[in-house]
Amino acid sequence: MSGTEGRPGLHRRRPARAWWIGLGGAGAAVVTVAAVLFATAGSTPPDAAARSTGPASLSASPGPTASAPAPTAAPATPSASPPAGATAMRARPNDGSGYWPDFSNTGYPRTPANAGGLGKVGYPGHLTDYTTGMSATRPLRVEYPDNSVVAFQRFLSLKVSIYGDNLTFVGCLFEGADPNDNLVQIYSEHTITFRYSTFKPSAYATPPGNDGTVSSAHAPPGTPFDKSWQLVTTMKEAVAVMDHNDIWGNAGLEMVTGFAGRPSRWTNNYIHDLADTARDVYHHDGIGPQSEGNGGPMVIDHNTIASLGNTNGLALQGDGVYDRIAFTNNYVSGWGYAVSIGVKDNATNITVTGNVFSAELSQLYGFLYGDIWGGRQRGSTWRDNRLQVRAGDGNKRYAPADDGRFLWPSGGGAHATDYTG
Repeated sequence: MSGTEGRPGLHRRRPARAWWIGLGGAGAAVVTVAAVLFATAGSTPPDAAARSTGPASLSASPGPTASAPAPTAAPATPSASPPAGATAMRARPNDGSGYWPDFSNTGYPRTPANAGGLGKVGYPGHLTDYTTGMSATRPLRVEYPDNSVVAFQRFLSLKVSIYGDNLTFVGCLFEGADPNDNLVQIYSEHTITFRYSTFKPSAYATPPGNDGTVSSAHAPPGTPFDKSWQLVTTMKEAVAVMDHNDIWGNAGLEMVTGFAGRPSRWTNNYIHDLADTARDVYHHDGIGPQSEGNGGPMVIDHNTIASLGNTNGLALQGDGVYDRIAFTNNYVSGWGYAVSIGVKDNATNITVTGNVFSAELSQLYGFLYGDIWGGRQRGSTWRDNRLQVRAGDGNKRYAPADDGRFLWPSGGGAHATDYTG
């Protein structure tokens, strides 16, 4: 299914391949490596500061030089807080303010000391290859002891299969190309954590069409289909903690939504520039798809979720009950319907507050699919969700006069007062 209606179609959560149309998977042999924490084998990519920071270009031979740099205008490490005067309504990603997650404060080059309270050093200026002989045409299996912390490693692969429980990756790079399969496939029972890590196509240093001054490319096509990757997917019941990651050139993030007392957590991530937005080859989903329902709890707070595309930035697309989903303080722009919380009006305990719904990028349909969000009678809250509109923005449904006005969960228009239902 093309996904042009903005809906999930017939894809299933397992296996991840089921909802793609396109190239067949490669049948290469698995490279098996019994990993040791902080392995130092392999070559070392050059410093991020030494790499080109111009517009994206296709690399002749993917390798260490294809690793994503950050724009030269960005600070070497993230600021403790945005500059004075930066506010949610006045700022945009990559405007130099650092208020929203963007190139200046996410991904491996921006890893600060003690990221996540782990006591590790900040980004040392280079990454270490996980092993020699890695290739974007061959899968890679990595296995770590439970509770390991893996820092400043580069993984280049058709697909990285990760084994081990309660693992934490900090300041790592995952890059490859397989448009019909997962870039990262996770076999963990309880928890998997990624902090300040980058997930990207191996053939590109920076997203095609994004010169580092916009949240996401304003025009298609983005990463070509045959150079893209599909998903990061949890194959067991591990709940993901995703913080300060830079994620682009893909089709979605298909992760467990959480369990009672163990919410999935998405904070300060930069999710942008999805692949091949010129064609309806597949869904373009940010967080998701979750196509079955009966999901939650989830905490999605202070992320940039911006891309052209045909489906959802938050892609909870099932008809089961979604419960205890908190979608707060995010910058959201583009997509088909930007946010989907189910295809039936049966969600419970949904919190949608403090979000900036920006007209920066063009949008196919609207900000909320089906006006579905739960409703106060089922413990849900919708408050202080505002429109950000500037002259020249891609979403022509709104005008600069709508800037700062409130978005309600019904009707789709701009309102002078906040929603109270």
